[in-house]
Amino acid sequence: MELHIKSEFDCVYTVNGEFYERADSLTMSEFEVVYITVFPLKHTLLPYTIKLNGAENIRNELACGIRLSPEHYLLSLAPRYIIVYGTASASQPPAKTHIARLFSFIKNGDIAAAYSMLTDELRANIDKATLSSFFSGYERLAECDWESGNKFYLIDKSGVAKLHTYTLKNEFIDDIAECD
Repeated sequence: MELHIKSEFDCVYTVNGEFYERADSLTMSEFEVVYITVFPLKHTLLPYTIKLNGAENIRNELACGIRLSPEHYLLSLAPRYIIVYGTASASQPPAKTHIARLFSFIKNGDIAAAYSMLTDELRANIDKATLSSFFSGYERLAECDWESGNKFYLIDKSGVAKLHTYTLKNEFIDDIAECD
């Protein structure tokens, strides 16, 4: 099984004591206990360790681990700040890819901005309400940057992940489809 570790901040890792600069595709056994220590590269963040008990889903304030498919497990990491108590929450980094921006716009309620990311042909076939309802049951998006083909998982609140793909035409999203 492949372990994909994504973080919202620059860091390096040790996985079961072995050092990694990048950990976007590591091999692990489905039943293996894995210890991942995160070492942030920014002085205002603290290191921490996550324990994975095989491929079971985890969720806490610092990590969200989910089994995307029989072959892939995604661990998303949040920063651990020195200041424990504060009034302002940390801002999320801006979404970089087309599908991540679209999902971010929809989740933030900016349906008009999301709708403007679609090609004219796709806008002719769906309205804003349909676009919004397509993503309504999902909490997170995880891009499959370990594969080619603009694939991504939509993850619901119960941790179920569904594989999708999207196509671009002249830098606009032309189609979004669920994979079988």
